[in-house]
Amino acid sequence: MFGRKKDEAFVSSPMRDNWYQSSSYWPSSFALVTTVDEDGNTNIGPYQLSFPFEIITGRSFLVISRQNSNTDQNIKRTGKAAMNFVEFDRKTLSKIVGMGYPGQLTDEKMKDNPYTLIPSPTPGREPDGKVMPHILKEAFQVYEVTWDDQQPIRDDGKTPEYFVLRIENLLLKEQWADNLANGTKKMPRMPITFGFRDGGKFWFAELKKPFWIPTPTDKGPKEEAILYEANRIDPEIQFTRDACKQLTGIPRPFVKTALKGIVKQAKEQGVTLVDEEFVTKINAERNA
Repeated sequence: MFGRKKDEAFVSSPMRDNWYQSSSYWPSSFALVTTVDEDGNTNIGPYQLSFPFEIITGRSFLVISRQNSNTDQNIKRTGKAAMNFVEFDRKTLSKIVGMGYPGQLTDEKMKDNPYTLIPSPTPGREPDGKVMPHILKEAFQVYEVTWDDQQPIRDDGKTPEYFVLRIENLLLKEQWADNLANGTKKMPRMPITFGFRDGGKFWFAELKKPFWIPTPTDKGPKEEAILYEANRIDPEIQFTRDACKQLTGIPRPFVKTALKGIVKQAKEQGVTLVDEEFVTKINAERNA
């Protein structure tokens, strides 16, 4: 019987191959990566080992792949891929596991594909039978990426292969884009995997409704949370810390609305950096 026995002793776990699955427990989401094979067909490869890489000055994902997998060969040849994220659907999980089984050609794998392949809506990313892959209609989110082959992490001819994929376009279904823009009210039901284990099992987690916990208001500088929120509204408009100090008196429920108003005024006035002087100026105009 498994239970929470806090007083149990720790024991050493052997460092086996694929240690994150075979020597430990590590749950995560996964991406369904679409690429184009030599015959111009879109291939789907499920990837648990995919992570945000550059997140501030750059936008990229790190994907770890087996050497000579379909995805590995296709990215090396074309440099293009799309990372598709789907919501939980228990009926398709066995199909996803099947698409990750090594040694299959694209034609074999795609015979059992449960998803609908559609053209990208992004100009210049339309499937062309050469390098640009289709995306999945059922996805709630898609990262359209290009391989940054000038930033290799390691390529020693052994498994695995490390790809830094630069995000050129981020697609969201309308409801999820609105959710982000208008204050996050819910989360997509992303499937979580514990991975391949014991030579014959692929573990997934059953989902429950996500919940949120408020961030503390009595820890750290008061302007920190405002600065974090302000610089996520519009990539063309950035706020200084001193500017955000001027906004700490705004009641928390109205902070995002106030920040959006400042961003709107900054764009109208051709300002790209909102500093203390700009905030003081618009406050004076509002109170005049």
